[in-house]
Amino acid sequence: MNSRIFLLLISVFLISSANAVPVQGLYSAEINLPVAQSESVMLNEAFGLAAENVLVKVSGNRKAITGDLLDQAKSKASTWVAQHSVASLNELLPSENGLVPGKKIRVTFYQESIDGFLTQNNLPVWGDNRPSVLVWLVKEDNGVRSLSGSKAPSDVLNEFARSTNSLGVPIYAPLLDDVDKESLSVSDVWGFFEDRILNASKRYQTDSVAALRVSSFAGQVSGDLLVLLQNGETERFDLSGGSLTELVDQASVDLAKVFSSRYASVRNSASASKLNIQVLGIKNYRVMNKVQSYFESIGVVRNVTLVQVDGEKVEFSIEIDGDKQKLFNSISLSRLLTAAPLNALDPDANRVVSYQYSGIN
Repeated sequence: MNSRIFLLLISVFLISSANAVPVQGLYSAEINLPVAQSESVMLNEAFGLAAENVLVKVSGNRKAITGDLLDQAKSKASTWVAQHSVASLNELLPSENGLVPGKKIRVTFYQESIDGFLTQNNLPVWGDNRPSVLVWLVKEDNGVRSLSGSKAPSDVLNEFARSTNSLGVPIYAPLLDDVDKESLSVSDVWGFFEDRILNASKRYQTDSVAALRVSSFAGQVSGDLLVLLQNGETERFDLSGGSLTELVDQASVDLAKVFSSRYASVRNSASASKLNIQVLGIKNYRVMNKVQSYFESIGVVRNVTLVQVDGEKVEFSIEIDGDKQKLFNSISLSRLLTAAPLNALDPDANRVVSYQYSGIN
């Protein structure tokens, strides 16, 4: 499969849609296997591999889906399957007997089964509304540095896109047009100059920004990842590996963990809490229903109840998993609602959290 399909390249005509990406197919996976065994054995292997793929995407935590936990998941995978299909591949696949015909097995699991397994093992369930990430990638190859982007594609950028896609993290590449080149240099990215990187990133309006630098010299690879979050926080990771593929895989795992820890929660009775949110500017039932549906779509939300309607002000009681900040983080991914803090003297200031409906339809 052409690796370019994994890369979401931003166009200047699409920058207004870069915020919060609904990730499709979280509970589905495609597995290619050689036809070197009975169909039942092949399907069982495909179900196990697909379950691993889906559990990693839904939790955002590849490091946790290993060992005994992975063995348990694979043993149960066939009971989680909602539907599957098998199709012949045009190309041959390698096997113990050389190149043989291959099959593509597409598997879709019941969401309740995947979410339930993660919850039982105290792992997070990350919803499909995920932050968009602009990636500035610079590679040093035997002392020569170059940036990758839409107008300067590279194998390492496509490899990083493939890896992040497997974890359900939507990344974007900069255009690297004249505007980008005037506002940001290769040295700026290599040096992780945060102010310059953030300034150059404004035109893309993504939820967060990452800078990745990788070095390949005399057969040795190394790298670093810098993640710049919307609230001004930063996280940095040292990367190492035996190959560039291992290096970018490590970077994608670290990137996914940053966001999973901020947007996903473990769903159990101990994590449940409630808060009241009032939304201003709701002028009719259609808008009220839209806002309630939006709250219900957020991964950490268990239940939404309408409390009261007072003119254009509507109050909801929201039951969530995890701390309230994860809910606020998720709400900030959409332009539907904007924070409208109450005055400290307002009698409701300590009782409700206030938002303004943006009017977006």
